[in-house]
Amino acid sequence: MTMRAWVIKQYGKPEDLVLDRIPVPSLREGGAEPVDTLVKIEGVGLNFADEIAIAGRYQDRIEPPFVPGNEFAGTVVQTSASSRFQIGDRVACQVRSGAFAEYCAVPSHRLMAIGDLPAPIAAALPVSYTTAHVALFQKANLTAGQTILIHAAAGGLGIAATQLARSAGARIIATAGSEDKRRIARENGAEHVIDYRQPDWHDEVKALAPQGVDIILDPVGGQTSERSLRLLGWRGQLLVCGFASGEIPALKANYMLVKSASVHGVYWSFDRNPEEIATIQQDLVARCADGKISPLIQQVRPISELIEAIKDLGTRNTVGKVVLAW
Repeated sequence: MTMRAWVIKQYGKPEDLVLDRIPVPSLREGGAEPVDTLVKIEGVGLNFADEIAIAGRYQDRIEPPFVPGNEFAGTVVQTSASSRFQIGDRVACQVRSGAFAEYCAVPSHRLMAIGDLPAPIAAALPVSYTTAHVALFQKANLTAGQTILIHAAAGGLGIAATQLARSAGARIIATAGSEDKRRIARENGAEHVIDYRQPDWHDEVKALAPQGVDIILDPVGGQTSERSLRLLGWRGQLLVCGFASGEIPALKANYMLVKSASVHGVYWSFDRNPEEIATIQQDLVARCADGKISPLIQQVRPISELIEAIKDLGTRNTVGKVVLAW
């Protein structure tokens, strides 16, 4: 039995992806982690990490040829003895690779039960919302009344962080580029929204938080990170969540010293902490079902437009979460 899948045969650019026909992955019992559940994929979430993986620049490299993609939702179509799911169950998952295909075989303990959540909505939860939750609550211990600055607030991670911070009772300052993106940030819970393209954006933050902000969530990197470090208040925390700008910042330790501030790298791994991550992800499903969080998906694009969608994400021509469907 074969399936359609987008394959990268050698590291390169999104346009080097090839829509191919390859064998459906097989289930495998035994070993430390049985691959015991086959899922028919219905929705696929895109992330900045996808383009990095295709280029061979991700920290956890996979040798070509491989099927990229690390976030999906769908329906269980086959199981083996150790699976905790049944055929017909609806699930979502973050995987190392393999999401840009019609089927994906996964160890069942990694899957999130999604119930009646639509696949495009569920496909937006495993990466962005888990990352936002780990950053805000596991790393920064965000509490009600604290002031948080969220960069790129109209992106998938930014919206997830804004919604979760709002639910925790934080005061939210956000940055975004276009007027449309700033409107979206406000609609999702930001109290103040600043145009980061203005050269004095950091002065606007200072005016809103004269004593400095408590927490900064930064998926941008480069000069944004370097300027952000100066905006922290006493014992403030900078959460490094990625480098969408393409630039890795050089952070000056003297700013951390004089403010007793901290910089946290936000990188979670299911393998390193499976029970905690599984609990977080199932809680996110429950919050989504209850309407407490709601991924912004302006359009579900067909999987045939994968290459164009990855390019749009890389050039910041998107808002919210980019989701594709077979």
